[in-house]
Amino acid sequence: MIGPFRRRTLALILGCAAALGLLLSLASISVPTSTVGKPSAEATRYVTDPNAAGPLVGSTFSIPLNQPLAVGGTWGDLVGANAGDRLVIIDFFATWCPPCQGETPILRSFDRTYRSRGLRIIGIAVNESADTVAAYGRRYTLDYALLVDADGALFRAAQAGGLPTKILLDAAGRVIAVLPRPLTAADGAELIEPLLADAP
Repeated sequence: MIGPFRRRTLALILGCAAALGLLLSLASISVPTSTVGKPSAEATRYVTDPNAAGPLVGSTFSIPLNQPLAVGGTWGDLVGANAGDRLVIIDFFATWCPPCQGETPILRSFDRTYRSRGLRIIGIAVNESADTVAAYGRRYTLDYALLVDADGALFRAAQAGGLPTKILLDAAGRVIAVLPRPLTAADGAELIEPLLADAP
């Protein structure tokens, strides 16, 4: 038989038990992996190299003319049609990547909303086949160009650290920003419109 306990000892035991119960209840609460508003990069992308930050702002970045298009042909076939670009968003993505899939309708909306004002979106699928990427474009009814980086060489050349990654370029092909996250609907008013307004 355990006890009897003095009142002070009993209060101490009950207090310890209550504290232990509180700790156990706190341990069972899951810690959120994203923040309210713009998602955190850690929670919404597949990191391949945490030390890679993309090309330097102010440097030039270009796509090889022989880079294959998902629907056949090469990037060189479209270069002439892009002469009026004022802002270019290069999207490194993968068709199997859930954050990329969730972002795709937003990119489609931006393309349709801002193309007439000089925005050009270019999707570059990493380590995938042309057939897979073309089917993805049909599934999401995408009108912007989808390129195939089958061996990941262009992804590595861009020093991108994960999927998805955005590289924003001005009309001269200079890097404005590198975004290691998906775009959100709010980026239309908060990011794209100001950049287009400032573009020559």
